[in-house]
Amino acid sequence: MRDALFILIVIAILLALSAVKYRRQIVAMIEFYKQVKAVKSRLNQPGIGRSQVDGERGIQLIKCSRCQKWIPQSEAMGSVSKPVCARGCELAKPA
Repeated sequence: MRDALFILIVIAILLALSAVKYRRQIVAMIEFYKQVKAVKSRLNQPGIGRSQVDGERGIQLIKCSRCQKWIPQSEAMGSVSKPVCARGCELAKPA
């Protein structure tokens, strides 16, 4: 019985020394767990945390006919058959 108590005390001392040495990592893990738990609870609340962009469809992307980049449809200029970027391609001369 006395030996078991001594072993338990030694284990407790080793755990305490490890906790002191790795306290920053332990605190970081606890904070990370709290952040994940908070985000998870926010996402589970109805109507909060999820953005509703353009109804249920999301953002519609189209390909620029000049530079071949994908851009949001709201930023496109030109015709429907040949859309161009609103930021740079409409200023460039057509090839």
